[in-house]
Amino acid sequence: MKMQGGLVLFCTVLVLSIVPVCTIKKLNSINELKKVDFGRAVPKHSLLLLHWFANTIDIDNNDVIWLTFDPNLGTYGSHHYGNYERVLNPLPRGNGRYRYYTIGNLFQGRSDLPNYVLHPPNAEYRGRNRDRIIFRVREHNTGRQNGETVDEVYITQHYENSNEGTRYDPAYTYQITINLLRQIRAFSVEDNQGNSLVELSEDFGSNINNLRLNSLKISWGELACLGLLLYIVLEEKYYKNNKPWPAEKRNTQPHCVINLPDNSENHHDAPHSWRERLVHQNSIQLEVTTGTNGKAVIHWKGVPKHHLNERVMVVLYKDNNAQEAMFSKVIASGSGHVNTSVCLNVGLQARLHKTKKKYCFWTVPSDEICRGDECRNPEKVWIHGYDASLQLFVKDGKACARLFVNKSFRNWMTEFKKSWVGFYDNPNKATREYKWWQWQWAPKFKPASTPLNDYYDVYEYHSGMSIAPGVQARFILRNDIVMAQTSWR
Repeated sequence: MKMQGGLVLFCTVLVLSIVPVCTIKKLNSINELKKVDFGRAVPKHSLLLLHWFANTIDIDNNDVIWLTFDPNLGTYGSHHYGNYERVLNPLPRGNGRYRYYTIGNLFQGRSDLPNYVLHPPNAEYRGRNRDRIIFRVREHNTGRQNGETVDEVYITQHYENSNEGTRYDPAYTYQITINLLRQIRAFSVEDNQGNSLVELSEDFGSNINNLRLNSLKISWGELACLGLLLYIVLEEKYYKNNKPWPAEKRNTQPHCVINLPDNSENHHDAPHSWRERLVHQNSIQLEVTTGTNGKAVIHWKGVPKHHLNERVMVVLYKDNNAQEAMFSKVIASGSGHVNTSVCLNVGLQARLHKTKKKYCFWTVPSDEICRGDECRNPEKVWIHGYDASLQLFVKDGKACARLFVNKSFRNWMTEFKKSWVGFYDNPNKATREYKWWQWQWAPKFKPASTPLNDYYDVYEYHSGMSIAPGVQARFILRNDIVMAQTSWR
C-alpha cells in the first residue's frame, strides 16, 4: 500500500511537471499597452479598472507602491486570491508575509467603486464583470497603511466559457509594471498635475487633432483625461493615416511556453512552416460594412493560399460573444466581399472558419481561424457652440440619429426650438436637399430607451432611410446653418 501511494504521488508530480508553463507578458508602457487586443480578446473595461487602480494606490519616490485601503475588509470587492490554478508564480518565502488579492468585482464592490468604473459614460466600455486586477501584497512591520506594500500588479479575466467556472485565463493575464502605472496616473481625473489635454497628448506622442479633443471633452466631461487615455490606447492606431483597416489583428496564440516538435527534416518540404502560418494568420483582415440597401457586407483580404486550398468560409455573427452564425459563405479567393441578407447592426462581426461536410453534402463552419472587429457606429461630433453632440447610428439597417445633451443644458429645447436633423444620401447635397421626409425637429427626438450616459441626456430619432456608404446626418440650428455633421464611412 505504501508503494502504491508513493507511486500515485510520483505520477501526480510527473503530470504536473509536464503541464505547459504559461509565461505572463509584462507591460511596461502605454505603447506596450496598445498591443493588447482590447475589445475582442480582452474586455475594454479592463482599462477603466486599471486606470482607477493606478490612481487609488500611492507610489513614493522610491518606486514603492503603498495600499490606501485594507483588502482584508472587502473594500472595492477585494478578497484573497489563492492562486490554486498556478496562473501566477508561487509566493516568496521569508522576508515578510506575502498574499495575492483580487479586486474589481462590480457586484461586491458596487458601494465603493467610482461611478465611471460601474457605469462608464460610453456604453462600449461597460463591464460584464469578467475583468479583474490581481496584486501581491507584502506585509511589513511599519506603521504606514498597516505596513502593506504591493510588489506585483496584474490585469486578468475569467474564462469566457462558463464551463471553466471562475478560474482566470492565463493566456490573457498581463503584469503591469510601476512605470506603466506611473504613466496611467498622468491621466488622473482628479488631479491632472497642471497638464492640459494638449500637453498630455504631446507627452505620449499622440497625433489627436483639436476637433477630436473637443469631442472628447464633450463626450467624457470631467473624465476627459480618461477619454484621452482610451483614445490613445484603443482608437489612435485605427485612425492613424486614415487607414480603414486596423494596424494590428488579433493574435489567437496564448502566451504559453510549448515544446514544438523539431521535424527539421520536413521543414524544407512543407509549403508553410508553423512560423509562416502564424504570419499569414496575422495578415488576414476582416470587416463588416454596409451595402446600398442597409444589408451587411463582409470584406476580407490577405487570406493565404494554403487556407483556400483547405476550403474556408467567412461567417457573420451578431457580436464578439455570439456562437450562432447568421450567414456563411465558402470563399475561393484571397480577397473580396460578399453581400449578406442580414440587416446591418452595431456589433456584427466577421470570422474566418475552416469548413467540414455534414450529411455528405452540407458544408458548415468548423474551427475558427481568426475574426475581425465588431461593426461600430461613427463617433459623435460636437454641435458647435453648445454642450451637446450629434451621432449617426444604425438600427436594423436604417439610419438613425442621437442627440447627447449635457444635463446642465436645461433649456436646450428652447434653444433648439427651430433646430432640426436631416439625413442625406450624399455629403455633397445642399442643406435643403435632404432625403424626402427623412428629417425631424430636435425637440421631438425621443428619450433613448436605454440610458447611455450618466452625464448627458440622450435622445433618438429613427428614420426610414437605409444606411449606406456616404449617408450623412446634419444638425441644422436655424436658417440652414449646419452646426454638426457626421457621415457613415
